Amino acid sequence: MNTEEFNDEINVVIEKLVYGGYALARYAGKIYMVKNAYPGEFIKIVPKQVNKNLIFADLKEVIQPSPQRVNTQCSHFPNCGGCQWLDYDYNAQIEAKTEIIKEQLTRIGKIDNSLVRNTIGSDIKYGYRNRMEFAFQNYRSLKLGLKKADSNEVLDIKKCPISPNPFDNIKNRFKDLVEKLELQIYNPKSKKGILKHLVLRRSFSKNQNMIILVTHTEYLPYENEIKQFFKKNFHPYSLIHLMNSSDKIVLRGPYRTLLGEGVLLEEFDNFTFQIPPISFFQNNYNVTDKLLKSIVSYLKDKVNNQATLLDLYSGVGLFSIYLSPLFKHIEAVENSKISVKAAISNSHINSINNIRFILANSKKYLQNNVSKKFDFAIVDPPRKGLENKEIELLSSAIKKSLIYVSCDPSTLARDLKSFVEKGFNIKIVQPFDMFPHSYHIESVAILEK
Repeated sequence: MNTEEFNDEINVVIEKLVYGGYALARYAGKIYMVKNAYPGEFIKIVPKQVNKNLIFADLKEVIQPSPQRVNTQCSHFPNCGGCQWLDYDYNAQIEAKTEIIKEQLTRIGKIDNSLVRNTIGSDIKYGYRNRMEFAFQNYRSLKLGLKKADSNEVLDIKKCPISPNPFDNIKNRFKDLVEKLELQIYNPKSKKGILKHLVLRRSFSKNQNMIILVTHTEYLPYENEIKQFFKKNFHPYSLIHLMNSSDKIVLRGPYRTLLGEGVLLEEFDNFTFQIPPISFFQNNYNVTDKLLKSIVSYLKDKVNNQATLLDLYSGVGLFSIYLSPLFKHIEAVENSKISVKAAISNSHINSINNIRFILANSKKYLQNNVSKKFDFAIVDPPRKGLENKEIELLSSAIKKSLIYVSCDPSTLARDLKSFVEKGFNIKIVQPFDMFPHSYHIESVAILEK
């Protein structure tokens, strides 16, 4: 396609949804990718950009909408990058996620997609997120909200349907205080200013809120006024000041507790977990509970009282501690000092003494312990998945089964292909809808030697 053709409008029928939040259509032997469209819809698009064999296009008009297209009460959709499918029927979202996992496994991993089970949905479809990262911006006026899709521009969000109700009130009232105090907002281009983010975390089981103020500087102006404001209006379980000079990761850097406790508490089936301000924790309490129970359901018939488990990327010890009654010995490996410290505290809180927590990079741990063998392993790596060396070392360390928890279907498919080449059989791949109204999919793959 020539660039001069880019302004030509064309009519297409959407074939399916694909990973990344796009809908796919074919026209004149070419594949078109467009956002905010759904399977079966007849739409008008304007081609914008060619990337290899794909043509990315903007939606101009929905000529014939899908019966699954529904009304949304959110005034910021679809401009906001927080949701992609907010106006798509929830049951249709669930079905689409199952098909996306199947497509990724087949195309990238060359894996039999009959192993993929139907996606397990979230009982809570709105207000489900236990962490929201709101950004400040002050170019022409003060904004506090989420970024536009494919942009660094912040939308000034008053009400967000996927965040818990208390978050909207905290966010809007604090923005008013920032304006009143004339607090300087950080500018990532000039690297000047103070206030960067307002991060809100919530414990669903304990009904606790943590408020995190992220600044570029080591000091927080009007600290006493801010503390009194939150104490008087919101009685937070925890108020934290996080000093973060990084523009890449929001929750990073030293922090101090201004009010209340330094950690949130979350509970699953009588196991209590302390969650520090900057530690990772699954974002949907309801679905995390289902995910944990599904892993136990698999393991309970496979494990004897002498079995051992290796937990890589173990975080604050969620999997290790929850699974500890099933195993004789567990080694949990994590490279965040704060998360390991929290994991050790969590084991003490729950009176568990069969877990050894190790502060180490996963690959280095495997390289330094090549002679160690474990009956089972569970891994929950970041979005980029595992390195080839990790897969090689992990494969030789496992005697029976591997449980792979993934937040990215494409890297999951790539890694599963490598594990199959190392002698594993994939038993099931179970998707979970950890993020309703978005294209993101959490999956648990179970592999056996």
